[in-house]
Amino acid sequence: MSRVPALFWSRPEPALAAAGAEGEWAVARVRLVAMALLLVTPTIKLVREPQLDGVNLWGFVVTLVAAGAAVAIWWFLRERGWHPAIGFVSSALDVSLVSTALLTFVFVGTPLTALNSKVTFEIYFLAIVASSLRYDTRIALTAGFLAVLQYAAIWAFTAWRFDLSDPVHITDSGTYEPLDQLTRLILLGIAVLLASTLVRRAQRLLYLSSRDRLTGLYNRGHFDRALALELARAKRYGHPLALAMLDVDYFKPINDEHGHTVGDRVLRVLAERLKSGLRRTDIVARYGGEEFVVLMTETTSAAAVERIEAMRREIAAVPIDLGNGSRQVINFSAGIAGAGPTDTAAALIERADGRLLAAKRAGRGRTIGDG
Repeated sequence: MSRVPALFWSRPEPALAAAGAEGEWAVARVRLVAMALLLVTPTIKLVREPQLDGVNLWGFVVTLVAAGAAVAIWWFLRERGWHPAIGFVSSALDVSLVSTALLTFVFVGTPLTALNSKVTFEIYFLAIVASSLRYDTRIALTAGFLAVLQYAAIWAFTAWRFDLSDPVHITDSGTYEPLDQLTRLILLGIAVLLASTLVRRAQRLLYLSSRDRLTGLYNRGHFDRALALELARAKRYGHPLALAMLDVDYFKPINDEHGHTVGDRVLRVLAERLKSGLRRTDIVARYGGEEFVVLMTETTSAAAVERIEAMRREIAAVPIDLGNGSRQVINFSAGIAGAGPTDTAAALIERADGRLLAAKRAGRGRTIGDG
């Protein structure tokens, strides 16, 4: 795959799921409010004029279905929690409901009611913009191109099914101008490009705000958000989750003997080795000073102890060259805690920190887990 497609069709880093989940919740709440507001006018019309014309009646029905979908998505998020696929499903549903409304207008109104809609069509743009709040370029592209393809299909079907130049179809909706329809498709395409660009920009800003400047790892604030999300998911689905806290052994003497520049280099090298030795789904962050944390999804406490201890031995076995003719061994102590069904994030961190303290008191250079 070439660099450009890879740039726009790449899975966001797992730790960014916290931001994606927050974005999905924001869209779900806005969707509820928007559907409630959109129901106000057709409901009033229905009360005043029970015998609505076909366009208004079916417009009300489609809006009511959309409101039901908004409630269902919100309920799913509340009861089942966020899932990576929910952004694709909900954004595709938003776009498809707009297309359903336009296609309905073709049959209950006139073909030009659908093709020249000045209200319903614009909702495509709201759906595309909302897709950018998921921090996932793939969702923005999926929703956008789905809107383009569906509207193009509606245009093609209507032009094939009806003689749009026939004056019988000309109403207050206007006349049929193929160039206008092509312009609408171009505008949708531009909206897709803008939405995907917004996502890339937001991802970049989020990356900068969530990273530790020295090591390039996640910082404590972002780790805390990711921990809350993964802990909730582990409890909901009964999956194992393990947290490791690591502290560099005898780090102060390194700073005192070689200076802070060498100390910083030790931290950067350790960060690189930790990241390269972990799975992509694991989240590693600098928690403060010479202390690091690792969140391991789908991992029991025993498996985490085995993996962290193996990494500790591998890292300690390869000293780093300080550039002045000396070499420095990097070793650390680690404490592991497995998430229990009633654990809070604070309790999990406290237990892992307690294991870390026990490892240091036992002589350092070791990993201690639960039990």
